[in-house]
Amino acid sequence: MVKKNGTEFVTLRNGGKMKEIRVAIIGGGMISHRHMVIYSNIQRNAEKLGFTAKVVAVAEVVPERLKAWGEQYGMEEKDLYTDYRELLKRDDIDTVDVCVHNNLHTPISIEVMKAGFDCYCEKPAAASYHDAKMMVDCAAKLGRKFHVQISSLMTPQTRAARDIIANGDIGTPYYVNLEQCTMRRRPGYDLPEFTTDFYSRRIAGHGPSIDLGIYVIGQILFVLGRPKVKSVSGFCRREVEIDQKLVTNPDGFGVEDICDGFVKFENGIGFHFLSTSANNIKEYAMTYILGTKGGLEFTDTDTVGGKFARKPGQRKMFGGEPELKFYGNVNGRVVNTELNCDANGIVEERLDPKMMLYNDNQCMWLAYKLGILDDTTRYQTPEIALEQLLITDGMFLSQEEGREMMLDEIIAKSPTLYIPEIEINGSLHKFDVAY
Repeated sequence: MVKKNGTEFVTLRNGGKMKEIRVAIIGGGMISHRHMVIYSNIQRNAEKLGFTAKVVAVAEVVPERLKAWGEQYGMEEKDLYTDYRELLKRDDIDTVDVCVHNNLHTPISIEVMKAGFDCYCEKPAAASYHDAKMMVDCAAKLGRKFHVQISSLMTPQTRAARDIIANGDIGTPYYVNLEQCTMRRRPGYDLPEFTTDFYSRRIAGHGPSIDLGIYVIGQILFVLGRPKVKSVSGFCRREVEIDQKLVTNPDGFGVEDICDGFVKFENGIGFHFLSTSANNIKEYAMTYILGTKGGLEFTDTDTVGGKFARKPGQRKMFGGEPELKFYGNVNGRVVNTELNCDANGIVEERLDPKMMLYNDNQCMWLAYKLGILDDTTRYQTPEIALEQLLITDGMFLSQEEGREMMLDEIIAKSPTLYIPEIEINGSLHKFDVAY
């Protein structure tokens, strides 16, 4: 391996050279393992992509978790850190992947960028518009590249919907319905394999309305061409009973189990959103866009990281592959048609392997980092994440104030939710978010 202009090059079997991006991960919890599967698949497909990636260091504040992480991935002790600030002193890292929980995204991502690194951040960007805006502004001021994980955008389903709407095939969109409802799927409570941080308001900020909302709301914003919010109304509460004996996080259970809202966009589109992590009726998902000439129904929108987040041969965790159905009028006849997004996407990628850059978020990030994609060709995930948080902030503020919230009010009243300090190796560290 040789170093050239700050980028590692690996030697291929045919004697050629390929760029290798050296990645450091901050946060060794559940989501970091999903990211590691993706990095493994990037390595497996390196010759098609034209680059590869290698995780060379990880920081995790819990020593036992850090040790297990290092053993699982065969990393040397010198590359394992309980203090992420020590990791950021290294000069052999190209980019940092932030895999901590929601309300740590803002302070740690800002410190990463202040240390001189481009930053890739797990979703949601933050728990509030205010906090996410700090990250976006920091990247702009310091000239850093910044990207947010929104895997739902990286599918043939999403691209097909975007193109159909842009082509005018459904006429003028005027109404969106998005419902993602589960009976008992509160992470950390009903699903003990998840950390209890998911139901701590201090750490998570909110529940699945933002944690999964970034996927489904973000997708709708993207396919509609990112319309500007005019006003938001919301109903957000925790109502389904919990058993306190099962609440083991010292912060208690502090997030909502229902978030229902209505958004009016400046272009006249109405958007209804409903998310439940617990209800007493049934589990279902129902997403559709109505237009003046036709409609689109979305099924199985990706919320689990995409195909690169699966090991070879592994099936999708929930449901089938993301698909679309078109409803409309063809030659005077009302029809509905399956658009076979996944099958068409497979052919699309075979014909043009570079489509892999648009089928996985980490592939897109690394291509953006290398300059293969730029701000005109990558998806603007930080801005989409901001726009999603304007919507969910509006719903929570509407619940608090008992009225519809206008855009300028949401921006002005968006709360500060990020955690200002954490304990590292027995000492309290106060984050420095000034830039």
